[in-house]
Amino acid sequence: MLQFTDERGASVELTPEAFTIAGYTGRDRAMVQKHIDELAREGIAPPPEVPMWYEMPTANLTTADTIAVTSPQSCGEVEPILIGVNGRLYLGIGSDHTARDVEREDIATSKRVCPKPLGRTLVRISELDETFDALKLESWIDGEPYQSGSVAQIMPLRLLLAGFRERTLASSFVLSCGTVPLLTHGFRFGSKFSAKISGGPLAAPLTLDYTTTVQERI
Repeated sequence: MLQFTDERGASVELTPEAFTIAGYTGRDRAMVQKHIDELAREGIAPPPEVPMWYEMPTANLTTADTIAVTSPQSCGEVEPILIGVNGRLYLGIGSDHTARDVEREDIATSKRVCPKPLGRTLVRISELDETFDALKLESWIDGEPYQSGSVAQIMPLRLLLAGFRERTLASSFVLSCGTVPLLTHGFRFGSKFSAKISGGPLAAPLTLDYTTTVQERI
């Protein structure tokens, strides 16, 4: 069970039946194809469909301050998270922490071998309208700016939710909705990841902070 607090301070308990990461969710499809082509040149196979839906173990979800990873070549990415709790819908913040050294072998595996941190505060929402496009997404690694963008660069959240619901009947779920471009020319690795979602319909920012420790694979 995962425990959160909503924007009014009430406790929210979640035992997810499904956890999916939506990949290649950029709203500019030409930029998405450019990204796919860039990955192909790095030896990473293109996805069989766009967007791509990666089903993940629910046990990977965590609100811990520290996570254990199997390689120093891993890093997070800030993502808006849609969370269903017995028919109620919430917005949260999460990190698609990924083992980059495994990514060339298989993207799904590179995601599956890492815990997926979530922020402890959620905001209950009634409708995913266009105001959510104004949400700003930012992240830092070891205090250095790593990402900055807005939900307007991602497929509309309502469409991602609709696509997810076509694939599952789960009423308690976690859907990770994609991310924004890097400020750097490549992945940055470090021990502390911080992220924030702010603006738009939010009265207060959603934040996430965690550190990593490296444990070798057995």
